[in-house]
Amino acid sequence: MKWLLVTALVLATCFFSVDSWADDSYRRQQQITGEARRGFEEILDLWRQESFDELYDRLVPDTGSDRWDFVDQLNHSARRPACCWEKIAEVTVVYLDDTTVLLTARLGIEVVGFGTRFVTRTFRLVKEAGVWRLPESDILSLAEPNMQRIPREILDRPY
Repeated sequence: MKWLLVTALVLATCFFSVDSWADDSYRRQQQITGEARRGFEEILDLWRQESFDELYDRLVPDTGSDRWDFVDQLNHSARRPACCWEKIAEVTVVYLDDTTVLLTARLGIEVVGFGTRFVTRTFRLVKEAGVWRLPESDILSLAEPNMQRIPREILDRPY
């Protein structure tokens, strides 16, 4: 009889705490997707500010990639993220697990001489060492570097 009572109490406790477990899981997923979105926006801000060294540290490098080649390619690009409200819109983040999310967004990309162009893309962000990272190839495909273009560092010289 005692065994039956203990079993009934355990089952009742489990039954009533299922909602709490599901709620905690949902909150955890919302927290992770929010962190990933903020991490993605930080990556775009680093790119816009031309902090290419810091930006490289927030990327998952391609095989055979090198920091200096990456910086050189971005210096030969006429594109960068737009400012303010044009930077990112229509964001959806899909939780895959605690270290991986898929983020779909409409990005504003400023193109020198042409203004802002908008592109909708899906990005796979991964969390490594507590930092949300984006594949290097995603940034380079958005930047569309042109190695025949005069680098930005030369164009922006005051003399």
